[in-house]
Amino acid sequence: MPETAFLFPGQGSQSVGMVEPLAPFPEAREVFRQASRALEFDLFELCLHGPEEELSLDFNAQVAVHVTNCAYAALLKKMNHVPRMASGFSLGIFSALAAAGSLTFDQGLEGVIIAAEKMSAEGLKQQGAMAAVIGLSEKEVREVCREVTQAYVASVNTSHQVVISGREEDVEKAIRLCVVRGALMVRRLPIGWAIHTPLMENASRAFAREISGWEVKPPSFPVLSYLRGEYLRTPEEIREELTFQYCRPNYWHKVLLRMTEEGVDTFIEVGPGNVLTQMVRWVNRTANVVTAEEIIKKGAEDSRVQGFSVPP
Repeated sequence: MPETAFLFPGQGSQSVGMVEPLAPFPEAREVFRQASRALEFDLFELCLHGPEEELSLDFNAQVAVHVTNCAYAALLKKMNHVPRMASGFSLGIFSALAAAGSLTFDQGLEGVIIAAEKMSAEGLKQQGAMAAVIGLSEKEVREVCREVTQAYVASVNTSHQVVISGREEDVEKAIRLCVVRGALMVRRLPIGWAIHTPLMENASRAFAREISGWEVKPPSFPVLSYLRGEYLRTPEEIREELTFQYCRPNYWHKVLLRMTEEGVDTFIEVGPGNVLTQMVRWVNRTANVVTAEEIIKKGAEDSRVQGFSVPP
């Protein structure tokens, strides 16, 4: 039997039309109807037809990816796909915890909304930016960031894919230095906030106050922290993860290494796109990688996908 891990993507995986594979499934549409009632706009329509510039707005992109993740997770659950463990990339941790039953669907969506609002307010003050650096090690990128006032290592995705974040002018300086130091490619990300940096500490504190009264349950399957690469076992650890994820760096590379070391050989990306499964290849070239979209399509073709329902 394969040892499977669920990987839930975050902002940056959105694209117009990403929900088209979900359209035939009434239960997946119901997930979006629940979200749309809370958001007061038709999220499914925005994900299906755009326009792209509206979907790419930070707030819209975050809620769109999270709800799409949850819709795929609901369908996989009805197909009896239960992971050995799971994790979420950036905001994908909300999706992972909702799939594991630590958060309700409403809590997960509310958390993404609150976080986006708090980060947006702080982001407007900071005028932030993010960029992916390919071809330099974490150590080399950290050396660059030490030479720039407010640019930080925000995410270590693989051994040679590192994301920098900070004030826009400082990120631009860091980009130029990374190119000089030999980066194969440096690409600005479509994100206007300095996520995963100390610049978001005020937003993190404001978020913590908002969720202080939440009832959080232990996960039904293991969920790995992408801040520490350790399991989130208690409600206190989960609240801490959700609170500090926006002002501390993301060590996704540690998550993939830990999963591989513990015997995971199959990675399923539970959400739009294949950004995370591509990262898996940098860590474990022999692993089986597949997207939830591929599994759902195959299930439909085999006429085995029946009786879906949205989790409570």
